[in-house]
Amino acid sequence: MTNQEKRLLDYLQTNGKISPMEAWIDLGIYRLSDVVFKLRKNGLGIETERKSVMNRFDEPCNFAEYKLL
Repeated sequence: MTNQEKRLLDYLQTNGKISPMEAWIDLGIYRLSDVVFKLRKNGLGIETERKSVMNRFDEPCNFAEYKLL
């Protein structure tokens, strides 16, 4: 297990869910979906929930939020 995978797993166990912005700011993980993919490949149950929000320019933005099962 890589350092990023360990940090993400610890974060999910503590907080339950994570978004790409939280991963970048709190964990230094830029490609969150890749780390999630690797954890799933190792048998961890992680659910993907699609979210949609408006950005500061009033434009719709879509992203995935990940939850530990």
